Amino acid sequence: VLTHGFVVDGLGRKMSKSLGNVISPQDTIKDYGADILRLWVASCDYNEDIRISREILSRLAEAYRKIRNTARFILSNLFDFNPDKDKASYNDLRKIDKWILWRLEWLLDFVDNAYKNFEFYKAYKGIYDFCNEELSMYYLDMIKGRLYTYAANSSERRQAQTTIFEILNYLVRIIAPLLVFTSEEIWQNMPREKKDSSVPSVHLLDWPRRNPTFGQDNTPIEKNIDSQLSTIIKLISDVAKALEEKRSQGIIGSSFDAKINVLTKDEIRYKYLESLKGDLCEIFKVSQVEIKKADNLDSNLTRAIEFTDIVIEVLKADGVKCVRCWNYSQSVGHNKNHPLICDNCLKAIGGKK
Repeated sequence: VLTHGFVVDGLGRKMSKSLGNVISPQDTIKDYGADILRLWVASCDYNEDIRISREILSRLAEAYRKIRNTARFILSNLFDFNPDKDKASYNDLRKIDKWILWRLEWLLDFVDNAYKNFEFYKAYKGIYDFCNEELSMYYLDMIKGRLYTYAANSSERRQAQTTIFEILNYLVRIIAPLLVFTSEEIWQNMPREKKDSSVPSVHLLDWPRRNPTFGQDNTPIEKNIDSQLSTIIKLISDVAKALEEKRSQGIIGSSFDAKINVLTKDEIRYKYLESLKGDLCEIFKVSQVEIKKADNLDSNLTRAIEFTDIVIEVLKADGVKCVRCWNYSQSVGHNKNHPLICDNCLKAIGGKK
């Protein structure tokens, strides 16, 4: 038996016809849908009085749209993906793919414990934060280039599709207790593995099992993917700040107009950053990244908040802007038949480099 406090309005007053602050569940379902009403119940900490108002419901509707739109974006990029044929192996995934799958395993553990302890508000908050931050703010924005501009059957695009399929395959199951209709709608429209193809409803699926590979259970903490990328993930906000400064000065528009120089005076840090150089353009969403060793760090450049030995320099990117992928490249104009696109795009459309 789960008990809770009184249901009160947004100001903490009890519901009363004379005050005119009564909110009918039927009206809420009519205006917002049944899933919003369920989300309101789940988002409340029942150890205290439970508040409801039009403003609270409106905020929850925004949170719901974030979760729903995250699923919509993933679905729209899986239209040609068959998980039984197109899945890339884990070892072939990029580091940022492995990082988001590691975060996915963390989310599963967190939500699983929240449900078991009847802390539904924690489960809701964990799912919302994952969709809003790790996915929308970071990962999904990073991989748009692979999803939109690489050849349909390219290994790079299939790696990104494999990752977002795994994410959705977890999400659709862990949101099902909260958003029963939305999760069902997702399940009916997402690609499925053969073992799940005959399951008629999301509510008949098994709960996700922990994947020790995604969670890197057999990898020492100091060597797992989170440790490998923790510095880079923390640098994203520093890079964004540096880009915004140049944007306000009119030097760049889109982040793809930029070339980033990451300067450090620490030899160990330099080797670490240089080892990840191939991943940084996608992670920082810029056309070019260079790692440089410098004995003196220019105080006028953007200094990393958490790393006193790193500064960020933003320059106009080298080369010409590719009209197809929007990245700047020295290779644009080299092909007479396709003079406006870069070598990567030329390969994607079936031309020769």
